[in-house]
Amino acid sequence: MKKLLSLIGVSLLALVLAVPAFAAEKPIKVYINNSNLTFTAGTPYLKDNTVLVPFRVIFEKLGLQVLWDSKTGTVTGTGTGLNISLKVGSKRATVNGTVKQLTVAPVSTAGTTYIPLRFIAEATGGTAVWDSASRSVKITVPQSSSSDEKDITALIQLSNKYYNEEKAISFYSLVDSESDNMESVTDMNSLFELYDLKNTITSLKILSLAGDEATVYTVESSVRTGGYYIPDEQFEYLYTLVRKDGSWKISGMEVQESTVLLTREQGMKQAVLPQGDATVIKDNLSKYYQNMTTQNVDGTLALMTSYGEEYDAASAADLQDLFDSYDLSYSLTNANIYYYAADEAAVYTEVSIKDGESGESYTQSLIFILSKSESGSWTIDDTYHISFDSAQS
Repeated sequence: MKKLLSLIGVSLLALVLAVPAFAAEKPIKVYINNSNLTFTAGTPYLKDNTVLVPFRVIFEKLGLQVLWDSKTGTVTGTGTGLNISLKVGSKRATVNGTVKQLTVAPVSTAGTTYIPLRFIAEATGGTAVWDSASRSVKITVPQSSSSDEKDITALIQLSNKYYNEEKAISFYSLVDSESDNMESVTDMNSLFELYDLKNTITSLKILSLAGDEATVYTVESSVRTGGYYIPDEQFEYLYTLVRKDGSWKISGMEVQESTVLLTREQGMKQAVLPQGDATVIKDNLSKYYQNMTTQNVDGTLALMTSYGEEYDAASAADLQDLFDSYDLSYSLTNANIYYYAADEAAVYTEVSIKDGESGESYTQSLIFILSKSESGSWTIDDTYHISFDSAQS
């Protein structure tokens, strides 16, 4: 019995010595392209300045198919154009049939086979950086361009889907931001309350894709389906994207160009409306251009919808800057109300502009959006430029 206990003691000691001595130290973390890996079958540990990790998690995270031969103790990982083979206890490994020398041989402990991490990272075309302070290994491996392109395209399409479904919170979950985006979510929900729009991506092109950054160019159309009036438009956007924790996020979105989708024929089609409203709307537009010609800041602002003192002050400053910089005279040649509702109207206009300094003349086509107040007065809410042509007089 004493001999049996001694043998058991020796066996237990051998088992203890075979288990990696990491329990008293801070666990080693492994990141692949900023994504933190979780190991369930064992814990990474350091041996002879080499980090050893359970093989299956690493191979699968790198997109390799795994084969384990228990009889020979051989681990094989295969992927497109790549075959890596390692054997427990051997410092000789093969990459696509070429023998490579390992600094530390793979180890099998308690049913888990550990392999050298740096070797695998470099064999798959990546790099591994050891941070002794945080006891972590950060691996960067090239991403599949086709896979990234699919993920990026899917991200832009999903953001468009959430926008059309008026899911502001879901939309901003796709946006990379240091804040909680709640103010932006509130603003988007306010937009949804006022306008009903359907946005369609008609063209998408990935302009650049390098590492964890990408830029995407899209052509998108926004069509009104209800709510307050807004003209249909086509937009050209430039998206900037970043990869965070293995997932692509939208970090920026800028309008490069916008085009109002309204033809002159559509703009010149007369809407049905009371003659009184039609007269007031057209008179106000004539007065607007008269005040612009005489450079009357107060008179011009009086015909525009007020959005508070701060907004009005900024508008007054912009008008004054315009008047100080240019000597322009305006002549309204066409004004047709093509959209009308009880408290709003859209007017297609054509105006001739002459520069008093250069003598040049211009022709401009615009849309004016006007709203009717409770007192019955019509004021200008917004303008949309359709075309701007110049011709020497």
